[in-house]
Amino acid sequence: MPKHNKGWLTTRSTETEEMDNLDLSGEMLHQTLDGLSYINRLLGNTNATISLVKSSILNSDHPLTILDLGCGGGDNLRAIATWAYKNKHTVQLIGIDGNKNILAYAQSKNTKDISIQYDQADILAPSFQLPPCDLLISSHFIYHFSDADLVSFLKKSKQQISTKIIFSELRRSKLAYVLFKIGNLFLPFSKMVKEDGLKAIRRSFSKKELDAILVGAGFERFEVKRKFAFRWLVEVVVFNR
Repeated sequence: MPKHNKGWLTTRSTETEEMDNLDLSGEMLHQTLDGLSYINRLLGNTNATISLVKSSILNSDHPLTILDLGCGGGDNLRAIATWAYKNKHTVQLIGIDGNKNILAYAQSKNTKDISIQYDQADILAPSFQLPPCDLLISSHFIYHFSDADLVSFLKKSKQQISTKIIFSELRRSKLAYVLFKIGNLFLPFSKMVKEDGLKAIRRSFSKKELDAILVGAGFERFEVKRKFAFRWLVEVVVFNR
């Protein structure tokens, strides 16, 4: 069993990952995106996020604009688009990511029945402005912000969101870290997935940290739920209608 010092994982790491390189491209990138997609399906991350999105669509009296922040390979948006098409719901879907090569990969996965707009932007840049939307969703992305930068981003962005924010994020856990490290010995994922996955756990949140961030951003109605496989599902009600 790996040995670590007493203060291990008590605070969020600020290290960067290979996937943070906005110029990353090629076969290794595609293998990594495929691996992440498989992990999200296997551990139920996509289903947990989409369940809240479906509820918002069903309870809305108008077609929703849904924006996926740091959309990566577009798994969540394709799942929403497929469900909406089958159930005859009109939605506008927008994915934003900083890497044009990732967006090209996401676009290549669309079928003729799926309409998703993909926009390239450096979300972490201070100059980034969130487009207007009804639902802001994100999966395993907001940990790229520091606590202070995430508070600032949410404060300046909340006027652009009319209904809800839905975030699915990793829960920082020593057990999760050890299990993932052991699993890396057997799982057929790329080296990038394995190394970035460990970094992501070190960069992820505790509930206390998420609560403080949301309160600091001025939100009063929110819920942070524990989900399977060491994740948080965050639902924030926004009053901008």
